[in-house]
Amino acid sequence: MAIYWDDELEPGSTGWQGPFENRFLDTCGGVNWGSYDTVNKVSGTASLKINYPGMAYHDLCGGFTDKAFPATTDLWARWYVRFEPGFILNSVQTKMMNQSTDFLQSNWWGFLWGSNEVTVQLQNYPTNGETRNFHPNVGIGTVSTTNGAWYMIETRTKMNTVGQADGLLEAWRDGVQFMHYPGLEIRKVSQGTQNNVFKFNRIFRQNGTGSINYDRLAFGNTRIGPIGGEPPPPPPTVPSAPTGLAVT
Repeated sequence: MAIYWDDELEPGSTGWQGPFENRFLDTCGGVNWGSYDTVNKVSGTASLKINYPGMAYHDLCGGFTDKAFPATTDLWARWYVRFEPGFILNSVQTKMMNQSTDFLQSNWWGFLWGSNEVTVQLQNYPTNGETRNFHPNVGIGTVSTTNGAWYMIETRTKMNTVGQADGLLEAWRDGVQFMHYPGLEIRKVSQGTQNNVFKFNRIFRQNGTGSINYDRLAFGNTRIGPIGGEPPPPPPTVPSAPTGLAVT
């Protein structure tokens, strides 16, 4: 079990598809992609500040970067996120980041329909030509976009054993679990996705107005927990079936 990387997301970060400084020059609607924020940070000298210029739905509109990690079927992530007070969510969908296989499958973390509930869209792009959401867009657990507070978000996506529905999707906010979806058949021979493994993380901006700060983004195949040397909190009691957003 290993932590693949734990990135401060500031000058000197390595492994991304082009230095952040190059991405800062990407503009959309006259707004640059991002900058380093030396005032609002969790650790180190700065956090990464991404600027959302009020994009139309599904308009990528300039600026993203990817970083690879060792291929895994059990992917854990941890990041700290802060919304600029007054950040405006898109009325349909505001996307934050995603984790991908070899571009046949990905899970997109974001917010749906202008609400403050974290959502994930676990999507397939299988070799049979069908493009669809494998799992409904689901979400529960409010993350305020108005108070300028930092939140620690943890996520886990576990691929299924091919032929069995034993995949898993989970998420936590500040150590409290708010998303738990077991029994998923994410990889299927009939879709040509049976060999999928997670390999990439993407930071980008899509649909929203204002700025989002990120700090200490980490990935591994084990639970990572908070920074500062504290051990990860114990696995919480599985919550009741969520009653938040659900779209088929």
